[in-house]
Amino acid sequence: MRSRRMTLPRGRLSAATAAAFIALIAVVAPACNIEKPGAVKLCCDQPRIPPGVPPFAVVIDEVTGPTDGQDVKMRVAFKQKTKRDDVYPALHFLYRYAMTRNTFEPINFVGEFYATEGGAQTGGNPIAKVWRDRDSKGPKCENAVLLEFAEEVQRALDSSLNRAEVEDLADTCHLEEKKKVARIDDGFKHKPTFTLDAANRSTTVTYPYLEPGKDEYVHALSFNEAMTYWAEFTTAMFSKSADLKQLTYVGVLDDAPVLKITVTRQQFDEKLSRVQETISSYAAITFAKLGLHKTDDKGAKKDQEQQKTKTYKAALSFLPKESVFVSPKLKLN
Repeated sequence: MRSRRMTLPRGRLSAATAAAFIALIAVVAPACNIEKPGAVKLCCDQPRIPPGVPPFAVVIDEVTGPTDGQDVKMRVAFKQKTKRDDVYPALHFLYRYAMTRNTFEPINFVGEFYATEGGAQTGGNPIAKVWRDRDSKGPKCENAVLLEFAEEVQRALDSSLNRAEVEDLADTCHLEEKKKVARIDDGFKHKPTFTLDAANRSTTVTYPYLEPGKDEYVHALSFNEAMTYWAEFTTAMFSKSADLKQLTYVGVLDDAPVLKITVTRQQFDEKLSRVQETISSYAAITFAKLGLHKTDDKGAKKDQEQQKTKTYKAALSFLPKESVFVSPKLKLN
């Protein structure tokens, strides 16, 4: 079929003629390109993601080398926001998929996870990674997904209570199932708790003062003893929770608050971060006096307690009065 060729009219076009000509082009032009671009397709075979594994799509699947000596590099993108702990099942699944999809395992494998398909296309710093080198017996993993605020505070509290899980450097992929270690306080009625104000990045920790190893309140509690717990919790919570902006510590005795102190991160950083260090430094001085026989055990203990009281009172003096409550039930040393 002979193609039609449009020719422009000679001479100056009137406004009406020009408008009609433009309209004609708009109608005829699409007919010149009948084929439409197809939908963008993912590059590769997509594994069937089992239940319990966060869904992801394979965006890059590079395979080089002979059948029995392949180097494999895969980039995948999560299809939804994924929590840090939930990343590990995805790492496990991608590793098993890459190792078992062909007759021979790759001799080198790298699987990178990204938050978006665009990120996986361009590469860069993945949010998680699983790999195995030629000389490795098993996989290794990296997980750079940040904890959510509630998770961060929970881990900070666990650390304060010496309940934090110890990271196994030999099992970076978390392949081994962690056994729960029973603790004597698991069945206690009185337990430390926390509440969150996620919008303001603040938390309130409630801590009951109990007899060691017993689910009952202590019979007596001094100001220094109560403040020691406050200093330890405040230091641990702010150091372990990077997003925490404000902490309220509530110390409870006989089901009633005896200590309530609210501290912002700025106040902690500027005035309170060295409270424990100050007390520890003076303890070293007291110990040296004992070694030089300049005091006895009783005198050293009294001196140390007086210094603690002075340090804690100085720390509280930096805070607004409405941020501090100390019950008269707490006896001074």
